[in-house]
Amino acid sequence: MTSVSSWQHVPWHERRSYWELAETGRRELREALEREAAGLARHADRALEDYANFPGTLDGQLVNGDLLATLLPSLRRNPTQGYEALEDPAGRAAVHLNALGKRLRDRALALARREPVIIFMGGQATGKTTGALALGPAFGAVFDAPHTDPEGVAFLLGRIRRAGCGEVHLAYTDRLPEGSLKAMLARSEREGRYVPLDRMARAHAWAPFTFLGLAPRVGRNLQLYHVRVDEEGSGRMTEGREALASVRARQKSAESVIAYQLQTAYLSLLRNPIHDPQTWYPRDVLAGLNRSLDDWRRSEADHLLRRFFETVAERGPEGDPGP
Repeated sequence: MTSVSSWQHVPWHERRSYWELAETGRRELREALEREAAGLARHADRALEDYANFPGTLDGQLVNGDLLATLLPSLRRNPTQGYEALEDPAGRAAVHLNALGKRLRDRALALARREPVIIFMGGQATGKTTGALALGPAFGAVFDAPHTDPEGVAFLLGRIRRAGCGEVHLAYTDRLPEGSLKAMLARSEREGRYVPLDRMARAHAWAPFTFLGLAPRVGRNLQLYHVRVDEEGSGRMTEGREALASVRARQKSAESVIAYQLQTAYLSLLRNPIHDPQTWYPRDVLAGLNRSLDDWRRSEADHLLRRFFETVAERGPEGDPGP
């Protein structure tokens, strides 16, 4: 979503996470999203045409579940709350969206007409979508998601083969967790979408092992790439056996270690707010992220968040911390 929405005009201090709403408000949003998602699934052909008309979908050739969710009117009105509600196990909208996502996958493969396909994989906020939009026009279909579950990747590869697309390219985008955290927060200002830190740690930890597990498939029909993204967002790419060697040689930390790194970096941002009047980490995003911290760090984060509001309030009336 590139245009400025009414949600982005809500004063900073008035924005609330889905998890801060009363249960009645959460239930109403869940039910609205479920109705909308069920309607999209019932009229899948029309919904997928609407998706193809969105900017940034390569006319429907790009398969991206987060973009697909923007078909939901309630989510577009408040993306932060909408994406959070989709994560709530008490809701069922995600079930309908998953079914629609399978239709989107099959539609993209049908439109590919046996042309080469590219899959982007890696932890969140590592530059996958940027790469997908840059390289996607050269391929028949583009799959943009973490793709860190080995069984899920194997299933997708099999589905691509059955669709007659014999040439598959897989690009693993790789970025230090701290850099990904900053990129994710910057994106949340534009799109309202953030990633819980525990889920982010899981994807970053497992991505290199999933990639290396594909080594036996390397050959004429599977091309592998390793893209290292630096702090400025620039990437350096290796391919084939060199890509595998690059990933084997990189440091691979356990999920618990990456979770600690992400939480420490996040708390550091709260302790030391960026003194840039153009940088406004959204209040609702920060409140939601605090929930994904370990219990022993959450009380400190809540205290820092209140202090963060006070610091930002000094920039001007827009930063009023509110009641």
